[in-house]
Amino acid sequence: MIAETQREFVYRIRWRPQSMRPGAHTSQRSGMGQLFSGYASLLDHPDPRRLDLNASVRDPYGMLYTRVFRQRAAIPVMLLVDRSASMRFGDKAAFTAAFADATARSAIATGDAFGLLTLDDGARALHLPPTFKRGAAQGVIECLQEGPSLGRRLGEPRALATRLPRERALVFLVSDFHWTTRELDGVLDGLARHDVVPVVVWHEREYSALPRRGLMSLQDPETGRRRTLYMRPRLAERLRRAYAERRAYLARQFMRQGRRPLFAGARFDASVLTDHFLRTA
Repeated sequence: MIAETQREFVYRIRWRPQSMRPGAHTSQRSGMGQLFSGYASLLDHPDPRRLDLNASVRDPYGMLYTRVFRQRAAIPVMLLVDRSASMRFGDKAAFTAAFADATARSAIATGDAFGLLTLDDGARALHLPPTFKRGAAQGVIECLQEGPSLGRRLGEPRALATRLPRERALVFLVSDFHWTTRELDGVLDGLARHDVVPVVVWHEREYSALPRRGLMSLQDPETGRRRTLYMRPRLAERLRRAYAERRAYLARQFMRQGRRPLFAGARFDASVLTDHFLRTA
């Protein structure tokens, strides 16, 4: 079981949903919310309880005006999890399970629906449609603790659009993003209509905690190929530089989608998520 001490985090959206279900986010619809959005004639909004006498007496044509408020609505919150082979490295699987548990708790506590989809091929994929029930998500989340599948490829990116909600959703995309350019572009195209928060999970042993000298046996988790290298300072620096360049490339690609990526490391901390939303809201 995932530890019950796991904390929730606070998230924000910068768009107004159209959902009819009451929730915590300011929507495009007028209703019984508390956010004042303007005035409308009594004929357009026939609600005498919202009648504003000051606005009405200022109208030279004698029109009666009511105050219009924005309704607050719920949204779907989706978690997309990469379970390709490279996600077996280090503590990435534990991070993913903890992140899923905290996201489900945070979404349902906020009044939103939580859903989960893994980017696996075919029958290996886990799929939980958005639900407001905390218990429904628990079983799928516990399956994530078993670790990534043995598959070495992502599922078909074009299938994303058919398995995600039709309405706009807040989508957390969790991966180490050791993908080809084609795979990355395909996934981002499939998520184009949603608000995507990329969460990059890298382990420091991948790029920084390298020995200065000595033989190292490296294995590419995606292809299974092994290679023996003699590590030396110059080679270690090349590896660190390659990761820095990859980080800059991912940041550029995600910023085109309107969201700054979160480079989370391999240990989950809910406060890091809250700080990220406060900085980027």
